[in-house]
Amino acid sequence: MKISKKFEIAAPCGIICDPCPFYLEEKEIKCEGCLKNKGDIFWGECKIAKCAIEKEMEHCGLCVEFPCERIISQYDPNKPKGEQEAIFRVGQLAIRKKIGTKEWLKRRAENSLVSFEE
Repeated sequence: MKISKKFEIAAPCGIICDPCPFYLEEKEIKCEGCLKNKGDIFWGECKIAKCAIEKEMEHCGLCVEFPCERIISQYDPNKPKGEQEAIFRVGQLAIRKKIGTKEWLKRRAENSLVSFEE
């Protein structure tokens, strides 16, 4: 799976790396994102990223199994905003599938959630 460098900030699960304090920071913990690290992140193995890489999917929204248990189980409905986060993430992946990653990142940038330049 070949991912454009400018799209590496868009993780398969719907997270955008850019606002994360660990993304490319010059600190003890530095993360280059799950795609660049092939699913081996500073906090451990990301099974979602590994699955997407194995299936050669740019993101989970493109998978025929979406939304799968792997995605849904990431969010604990008993935690504050856990259910909202799950709904938001699945919704964002559905939108990303419909409009494409480039347009999705542009729209997220317009909402000040990420910086994205073509």
